[in-house]
Amino acid sequence: MLGLQSTTNHCPHIGLSLLLALGTMLTAPKLTHASNAAAAVQRHENSATNALREDIAKNWNIVPGMEGARDVRVRMHLRLNRSGEIVGEPKVTVTGGPKGTQQAMAVAAMRAVLRAAPFKNLPIDQYDDWKEVTINFEPAI
Repeated sequence: MLGLQSTTNHCPHIGLSLLLALGTMLTAPKLTHASNAAAAVQRHENSATNALREDIAKNWNIVPGMEGARDVRVRMHLRLNRSGEIVGEPKVTVTGGPKGTQQAMAVAAMRAVLRAAPFKNLPIDQYDDWKEVTINFEPAI
């Protein structure tokens, strides 16, 4: 499931040096999506959120064999403007597993989102469905 949230203009290069310093991640994890639209929560993913999820999934890689990686869950909440750019700073929450593994996976998740942004193939007529999204990153089990 995918989801994103932010509140102020955000340069996608903020924190990028930190992300790049961790090196190239090698294994592809599983991404899930949960839409946080204010009105009704969508019961199934639409084509816009599927495209967003796929764009991010192509860019999320984690180092294989990290201790406790199976237990780590990264949730990122973003807000997007009508151009598909991230607005403000993404809110990241990490749970489970060892602290070092949490940090590495959070950085990998942030890198994936920043590399995928701006999201260009989102239908403007469905903006209310994708203006705020929460992305759940989980390692493939």
